[in-house]
Amino acid sequence: MTRIESPKVTVPTSVETLTKDLNDFQILGELLGHGPVSEFGHDGDRCHFKVTGGVSIHLVKSAAGNGEILKLLTEAPTPVKFSLVVVVNEASEGSDCQVFCDADLNPFTKMMVEPALNGLFASMTQALQARYA
Repeated sequence: MTRIESPKVTVPTSVETLTKDLNDFQILGELLGHGPVSEFGHDGDRCHFKVTGGVSIHLVKSAAGNGEILKLLTEAPTPVKFSLVVVVNEASEGSDCQVFCDADLNPFTKMMVEPALNGLFASMTQALQARYA
């Protein structure tokens, strides 16, 4: 497994607000739309979108673990298997937020996919900061 991490950012809002907002796919779609994402759609516990290069990503909500406020797993027809987890902790000026991805990548796929995922997660955390600034 390859672990990809976004930068850790401090967001001036509560853990409860972030949990509520990030579990709302409408808001999540708005946040992802600030980055390399297009054609975002959602239905129930599932969402889908395209990233730069035209790759379709299909995700389904999964039970979040300790400290996690959102956990999404890929499903078919996504070409790469990965999990996307948002971890939030209380901080003195709001909440510290970070996005993690554990992906099943061979060396060739890693070389192609890792920059796109890094860009996606970095833009997601930047959009969070901008939303609550």
